[in-house]
Amino acid sequence: MRLALRWLASIAIFCLILYHVSPRTAIDLDDIPISPVDKSAAPDPAPDAKPLLEEERPRGSPRPSDIGAFWKKWSQAMYDARPRVFAISIKGQATTLPPNTDGPRKPYRDLVRNPEADLELMRKAHAKFVEELENIRADEGIFKGRGVVMVGGGEYFGPAIISIHMLRRTGSTLPVEVFVPNDEEYEVDVCEGYLPKLNAKCVVLAHVLSQSDAELGISHYQLKAPSLLFSSFEEVLLLDSDSIPVVDPDEAVFSQEPYLSDGLIVWPDYWAATESPQFWTIAGFPDFPSGLPATSSETGQLVVNKKTHLAPLLLATYYNVFGKEHYYPLLSQGALGQGDKETFMAAAVVLNTTYYRVKTSVASLGRHDGFKQKATAMVQHLPYDDQAGGPDKKVTVRPAFLHSNTPKMNAGHLVDEGDLLGVDGSTRLRLLGSKAEQEKHFGFDVESSIWDLLIQTGCELADIIKEWKHRDRLCERLEEHHDQLFGEHRSGMGQVWEQKRANLRTQ
Repeated sequence: MRLALRWLASIAIFCLILYHVSPRTAIDLDDIPISPVDKSAAPDPAPDAKPLLEEERPRGSPRPSDIGAFWKKWSQAMYDARPRVFAISIKGQATTLPPNTDGPRKPYRDLVRNPEADLELMRKAHAKFVEELENIRADEGIFKGRGVVMVGGGEYFGPAIISIHMLRRTGSTLPVEVFVPNDEEYEVDVCEGYLPKLNAKCVVLAHVLSQSDAELGISHYQLKAPSLLFSSFEEVLLLDSDSIPVVDPDEAVFSQEPYLSDGLIVWPDYWAATESPQFWTIAGFPDFPSGLPATSSETGQLVVNKKTHLAPLLLATYYNVFGKEHYYPLLSQGALGQGDKETFMAAAVVLNTTYYRVKTSVASLGRHDGFKQKATAMVQHLPYDDQAGGPDKKVTVRPAFLHSNTPKMNAGHLVDEGDLLGVDGSTRLRLLGSKAEQEKHFGFDVESSIWDLLIQTGCELADIIKEWKHRDRLCERLEEHHDQLFGEHRSGMGQVWEQKRANLRTQ
């Protein structure tokens, strides 16, 4: 009898183990209770509690009564419509190649391994959120004016500051909001001492995210869409920290077609689009949509009018909130640059809202290191010229943005990571091509202008930006490169600043 009981117990344990390790297909997670963060344990505010005064509000925090309440509402809607399936699984990886056609996009092969039941649950969840968007008011009334939004903090402060300086050199006075992920990356000396002089300020993204009751993990590539959404501006230019404007966006973009008619402008990447056809099925399309550009998009820069395009922006945020496990692999299938890049145009297509995708191909600038050619930056073009006809009508399409992403214009990284030298270890390199090439592209030597700012900011902020503080002779090394490469003698500021640093260390 005792032996029989032991035998039955062994069978039960084996079955239990088999259940846990067996392959799982779709599970309707409606049957599993998943609730937002329980804040019921927090004490109720005192009856006489008052709202925070402006001077009492945490640094970089927006007004809690407007954008915070807006996010609380829509984050809950996103959470309620979350994909209730396991992460999207991709078989292999999509290729990263230029498109093999000048015509419209053709469906890429489907690499998604999830069962049909998973995709049907995602379709229902997507439809639920889209239905919620039908109730949105055209203007929530909390966004005002025009401005620029960037994501900064840590190693991104350096290039962001260069980009803001270059924005000012175009003549633009547009205000700038630099979103930092959390309080740890809010640097007081930068955010309150330096940026305000450039009509820029920091906003702590976590302060807005924390006003949601929904448990949504947001990080890295997911940060740009919420930053764009939470910015105080109604009309927004979103810039990566390493994307440098070479025209005044207020005059050249916001005040011109196609922005005035279409309200959303997206720029191309080098590579062919590789989204799974299953994405469009999930989005409610009976067939693969026609007329899409063959290339994928890149979001080093993006322009949007929230008054007319708040719904697609919210849908793009939904794709980003659930991006890492679901929508990023659906929209790129593992191709190079997988992240937020496809979410904005996809949202506009899904909701049948107007948008303009720049047709002029992205241009590449780079340097030869003595062994091979290396790409440094992407040149994105002016939408007004692009719409006027571009190559077909022999219209000169001017550059609008220089997306310098490999390497970024971070003074500390440039002098320490070897990008300024050839493979022989001594030849000084121009990063963006020859002076003649740059004057042909931009009408001026853009790299020389950037280096003026790299020295200015590298010397002034060497002991202010946290990640630069322990980089020896930063200012002097920047000047050495500039003097040898551009043949112009600087004022010796490197020695002055290094002496100041030495004096500070001995105090």
